[in-house]
Amino acid sequence: MDFDPRRSLTRNEFCYAEHLSPAKYFDLKKRDLTPVELNIDGIFRITPEAREEWRARMAKLAKGKAAQLEAKRRQELAPIAGRAAALSPKHVSRTKRRRR
Repeated sequence: MDFDPRRSLTRNEFCYAEHLSPAKYFDLKKRDLTPVELNIDGIFRITPEAREEWRARMAKLAKGKAAQLEAKRRQELAPIAGRAAALSPKHVSRTKRRRR
């Protein structure tokens, strides 16, 4: 689906264009991290300018110190979580196959 870059987008079109799920969009909305929306009689639209401002804000947040620390923390925890999952009795490798 191609969009004219000069027109405003609905929430669903924005999510599609930015590869976001609607659930992720509303999660970002709870944290006040979504683009500015125009409310036109109950229909929410995102202007091209708001989309560009949002992208710039997200890029700035991604480069911030807190984001880098969080990424490092997750990277360090990933192998620990993987080992714990593999040792779990509920891991897929420890379950018996059901016969049909």
